[in-house]
Amino acid sequence: MAPLATVTPRLSLAERARRGIKTAGLRLLRASGLPGVVGRIYGGRGVILMFHDFTQDPKADLDQGCKSADFERILKDLRGSGRDIVTMDEALKRLDDPQTRPFAVLTFDDGYRSNIDIALPMLERHHAPATIFVPTEMVTRTINAWWLGLKHLFLDNDRVEIEPMGVRFSCPDRATKTAALRRATAWVWEDFHRADVLAPTFAKHGVSLPDIVEARAFDEAEMVEIDRHPLIEIGAHTTTHRALALLDGESVRRDILDNKTYLEDRLGREVGHFAYPYGAPSISGRREAEIVRTAGFCSAVTTTAGCLFPSHLDERFLLPRQNGEYTDDSAAYTACGVNGLFRAIATRGGDPVAVGPGACRFAATGARG
Repeated sequence: MAPLATVTPRLSLAERARRGIKTAGLRLLRASGLPGVVGRIYGGRGVILMFHDFTQDPKADLDQGCKSADFERILKDLRGSGRDIVTMDEALKRLDDPQTRPFAVLTFDDGYRSNIDIALPMLERHHAPATIFVPTEMVTRTINAWWLGLKHLFLDNDRVEIEPMGVRFSCPDRATKTAALRRATAWVWEDFHRADVLAPTFAKHGVSLPDIVEARAFDEAEMVEIDRHPLIEIGAHTTTHRALALLDGESVRRDILDNKTYLEDRLGREVGHFAYPYGAPSISGRREAEIVRTAGFCSAVTTTAGCLFPSHLDERFLLPRQNGEYTDDSAAYTACGVNGLFRAIATRGGDPVAVGPGACRFAATGARG
């Protein structure tokens, strides 16, 4: 095996400058009112927002998750703009109503404890419902949560060797740890088969995925309890949280159906809504959407940036969903997204209706889905 290359990753001056310009641009756009003008064409009747983990301090969490203060501001902004915050079921009904008020749907992926500990009190203050999409193996603690493993790998170690990458990271401070995490995460996103070769690296550095998931995700009893809360609905998110496009048709069907069965058995009710893990890497044409439809779901959400239009009733298993997480200012980012600005940029003023897999060039990177 070739010797590992030792690197001390840092954001370049150009990267830091681009990030600063982007954040300043988002804040300027938010203050200018331009997103609202764009929204007359690209805003549709409503929007589905996507979040994952929540944190009091994203910097200490290596720029992961939505800052609690930003989420509070997002909720205030949604209410202040005259939007109703509604359930997935209500959103589908409103798409068929030309007289409906503009609306937003809040969705959280993966089942993190912070959804309960941090987000729920804010949801209660604003009387805002949310859907939490939960993969079975997150609850059973058997999931290959490689993204959490990588985060703790760099949080807990100043020197990290990832032999499949051919890299030895020297990351003694928060900035280099964050840059290393971004580089390693991007490496997996280039080829999702790589998620399966990280186990020896985690073991070598003492990273236990079951222990991390136990600390970060709610368990079965907590899932059942939170589903009974009047503001919370549990949705499906596959059994294993793998990129479905890598799997054969029968494996996809089982990964989706087994999750639906597991959740319905525990919750004692039908589970009607589904989210694709990672978005586009889980969608190979229309195969997955057809499997979700025949499984008996009412809808499925992607990570394709865009708002909801009446025509989405015919594409309810490939619904667009706007990412709401951006470390530097999630509130400014979301204010632009809810009006379809990122869809307008991505299409260069083209078709406002987004369907199926895709990526917004202006969107924040690393959305886990």
